[in-house]
Amino acid sequence: MIKKILGLDIRYDAVSAVLVKSSIKKNIIEAYESVSISDHQDFESGMAASLETIVEKMNISGSICVASFPADQISYRNIQAPFKGLKKIRKILPYELEPTIPFSVDDLVIDFHAVELSDHNDHTDIIAAAVEKSKLQSYLRILASFGIEPEIVTVGGYSTALCLANLVDTRKNWLFVDIDNSKGTVFGVLSGGICLIRSFPIPSEASSFNTGLLCTNIHRTLSAFEEIVGLDFHPDGVFITGCGLDDSDIEEDMERFLELSVKRTDLVGHTEIAKQHHPAKTWNPCQMDNAFSLALMEIKGVNGLNFRKGPFAAKKFWAEHKTGLIKAGVLTVMVLALAFFNVALDSYFMEKKLTSLNNQIIKVFTSTFPDVNKIVDPFQQMRIKIAAAKKNSLLPGETDKHIRTIDILNNISKLIPKETDVKLTRLVIGEESVQISGNTDTFNSVDDIKSRLEQVKFFQKITISSANINRSDNRVQFKLQVHL
Repeated sequence: MIKKILGLDIRYDAVSAVLVKSSIKKNIIEAYESVSISDHQDFESGMAASLETIVEKMNISGSICVASFPADQISYRNIQAPFKGLKKIRKILPYELEPTIPFSVDDLVIDFHAVELSDHNDHTDIIAAAVEKSKLQSYLRILASFGIEPEIVTVGGYSTALCLANLVDTRKNWLFVDIDNSKGTVFGVLSGGICLIRSFPIPSEASSFNTGLLCTNIHRTLSAFEEIVGLDFHPDGVFITGCGLDDSDIEEDMERFLELSVKRTDLVGHTEIAKQHHPAKTWNPCQMDNAFSLALMEIKGVNGLNFRKGPFAAKKFWAEHKTGLIKAGVLTVMVLALAFFNVALDSYFMEKKLTSLNNQIIKVFTSTFPDVNKIVDPFQQMRIKIAAAKKNSLLPGETDKHIRTIDILNNISKLIPKETDVKLTRLVIGEESVQISGNTDTFNSVDDIKSRLEQVKFFQKITISSANINRSDNRVQFKLQVHL
């Protein structure tokens, strides 16, 4: 089965989309597009204009959409729950968050990411993420105006960090930094799992100053994380991506500030997914990786943060296709009812015809065998009567050859021509033989009669028993022995 997955990464600088055609045998990036947002003051209108361009250039009909929400619009908290059950954590999470955030929990959509730490067995470390319902509603409304109904809405950059942690052979402890022109988001990965998400602004000043402030914010974020969680986090390296990266040597600046190796991501280069090249475009991982990773989450079945919950939950199949399914069900019932009526009608007329045929059989039977008073199974009784009649027509002392007397007489009559001067005086039919006596004019006539009778199939052998001349009338008296 082939399905299309649309990864849609929406942020303040640009909207990026990657369309992947997925099948059992292979996955192909069918189309991709990145449209910059020029008007940063009016995000909604800029987002709508970018989406309009993408919808015009890409055929997204029938695709499964996984979208991201700007990471800086989400509040993050690292919390410890005193038990392991995820259902229990989901129930108590609003109460745990309420004292720590400047919003009413009733106005938020909340989800969490469980942090797997091997030395924490008595509790569960989680990253709680909360977004305002009004912002999420506005975001989904704009998408719906272009016929886009995402099944998953997650944090911008989060999917890339998940894919790096789950699908790419990376270091055990590392940082992933998603860099926009004016904002950055850092993801900490500890023992192969995400343990930290934080967003912060990046002032739009000189490039070297931006890099320094970015790295300063990263240091501050890591220090605060270590104090909250109570552990030392020492990353082995840093992966970076995002619309804010250009062709400058930002990696060298970050390596100098952080004293860690810094590398740009390239998910396509690390996965077995083919890309269809478009003549007028080139693939830029910094612009496309976040959108591509959203589609990759759906293909690989990687679960994570999803704000489509409660009143914002994606429509289930029944709710979405309820009207069509009801119509199809009614039509199916009507077709089945019509088919059942047709079968019942055919059965009625067939039964009626069968009764008529049975009556005809009984009528023929009674007219043929009027002596039979009790009729149970006329067909079987008729077969028995016919078999008895055949038996009576067989030769005396019936054998298993079933040669009828009438057939013997018929063949003798046919094979001896009228011109032959012969008179049969005696015919004795026995169990295994027939004796024929008579007289004729010459011995040649006797031989001729014998030769002709030998043509009968059921006459096995014919012997001239005797042939003598009668002196009184000068005729030849003969006897033939016929073996059946």
